This record gives sequence, structure tokens and C-alpha cells, in this order.
Amino acid sequence: MTFTATARMRDPALATWTILRFANAPIRLADIVLANDRADPCANVSETLLLLNRWRGAGLIERIEKPESYIMHAQARTFRDPPAVGETAREPKPRSTRQRIWSAVRVMRNFDLVEICFAATVEARAARRVLNQLTRAGFLVRIDRQGDDHPRWRLCRPSGPHHPRVEYAGRTVVALVDRKSGQRFALAQSQKILSAVIHHVS
Repeated sequence: MTFTATARMRDPALATWTILRFANAPIRLADIVLANDRADPCANVSETLLLLNRWRGAGLIERIEKPESYIMHAQARTFRDPPAVGETAREPKPRSTRQRIWSAVRVMRNFDLVEICFAATVEARAARRVLNQLTRAGFLVRIDRQGDDHPRWRLCRPSGPHHPRVEYAGRTVVALVDRKSGQRFALAQSQKILSAVIHHVS
């Protein structure tokens, strides 16, 4: 790879555009993020999703739901660099904290608290609350190891691009519903989750 090509792949917008432009088939979100030539791929999740949403709004690319992947329209492939998106482009709705965390979880699959906060641009307190609920509903499993500086999780029940729907009893979260299958998962008691799967609590 030439110096110019290497520098290009370190720019999130140029790298993402290049990957899509030369893809012969729909390319998964995780593959787009990981193909960016940066030291910390998880830091690129939110930025990549923002670019993809803007290009979708401008009609340059298309999203395919199952699995979540993207393909560039033929006309857009004629541009070497991404064209400027005009003011008339449809802006995506701001994503909620829960959705940003879920999107990062789906891409990273194995992560610690600091990594998910960085990738989803959320505060640790909010991340802990959502990750605890996902764990108690069986979407995640804690995989802390002796010597870890931060709690760590692994995705064990993949689902679609939208975060599981929250079911309340009053103000208390009692279950999460998988939007893809419609299946309801009641939240287990946190004490049972901790004793069953955590090897070490930091």
C-alpha cells in the first residue's frame, strides 16, 4: 500500500467511502468499522454510523437490515471522494443513549466498560445501567478475569440493529423484548447473575 493510500485509510470518511465504493456486495457494519486503519477501531463506531446515516439520507448508499449491511448506489461510485451532503439531505434522528450502546455492543461483541463508553460516547453510569440490564436479560455475559482493571462483557445473544425494547412496571425495568424475534426476556436477579458468571469483580 502506498503512503497516499495508507493516509487515506486513516481518514474515517475517506476510508469508509473507499470501502463501500469497491465492495462488490453488501458489506457488514462491523467489517466497515474494522477496515478503517486506526489504532483503536472501537473509537470509530459512532463516527462511522454518523457518516453512513448522512450518506443514506443523501441517497448515496442503502442499508440492508438482515444482517445490518450497506451497499453503495452505482451513481455514487463515480465519485472518488464522498460528495458534500447538502442542507436538503435528510438528517437522521439523534440516537438515544441506549441505542448508541447497543450499536457499539453489536460491533465490538467483546469489550470492557471503558471501551464501550468511548465507542458509544456515553457516561460510565449510564453504560453500567444498560449493560447490567442486558446481562440480566441474557443478551450479555460478564467475563471478568483476575487482574482486569474494568468489568468486561461478551455478546451472547445477537439481535437486530435496534436495541431491545424496555418493559417497565412503574419505573422499574422488568424485562427486555427482542425487537427482531418479539421474544420477551425477564430480568433475572442481579445477585444470581453475578454469582453464576463472574469470575472476578474489580
